[in-house]
Amino acid sequence: MRILAATLLLLLKLIALNVYGESTDTEVYGVNSDYAMPLVDIERTEASTTLKEGILKDVGEALSKELGITFKILLLPKQRIAPALLSGRISLICHSNEIWQPKIKNQVFWSHDLYNSTNFVAFLKNKAPKSKKDLYGERIGTVLNFIYTGLEEEFHKNLVLREDGPNIGSNIQKLLKRRVNYVLMSNLEYNYFKKSFPALQFADFAHDSVTTKCALSKKSSISLSQLNRAIDTIKRNGTLERILKSY
Repeated sequence: MRILAATLLLLLKLIALNVYGESTDTEVYGVNSDYAMPLVDIERTEASTTLKEGILKDVGEALSKELGITFKILLLPKQRIAPALLSGRISLICHSNEIWQPKIKNQVFWSHDLYNSTNFVAFLKNKAPKSKKDLYGERIGTVLNFIYTGLEEEFHKNLVLREDGPNIGSNIQKLLKRRVNYVLMSNLEYNYFKKSFPALQFADFAHDSVTTKCALSKKSSISLSQLNRAIDTIKRNGTLERILKSY
């Protein structure tokens, strides 16, 4: 009888979850594996690929807590993010914007603002550019498939040449080894790498600033209003600011 009673109680709980629109499923939180620190620190072995730390891991955990939903992290390269959002393979990805995902900007939900990401031209002390014209003819460190709105026209006209690398970490090494004189990086990346490389300087004349958001799959069981409330909460209670300052 006790076993039967316990079974009935479990069935009633499952029915209640369905009635109130709740889900016991784990939602999949997508993370762009083409990023590097401070956004992600990825440990790769023959057996697995694991997100160890970084801003995106911490943001995901903060949102998971506010939503009351367990997130499973799925690492994907940038080119596979859009198809995964459309198919529902991943529920959401953060640190994104309509400008960075133009092909699907109207096919996913966009959240409230997270934080600003501004691209700087980074250089070592003796190579300070005074204007964009100082970059003409230069090869500048960029990340493969990334969009840099502040210099897209110059890239298109071949006035400035892209030197694509897999991530910002590899581009920093190119800069230190003098393979390039300039690298494009975000303010978050600059603040992080400046701690290790004090000689690093930046120029902010590209007018390339984007307000990052989360992109939510229309096939996710998470509603946009739920996601926005979670984002508003981690901004209001200082959690997001603490995450950004910790890197």
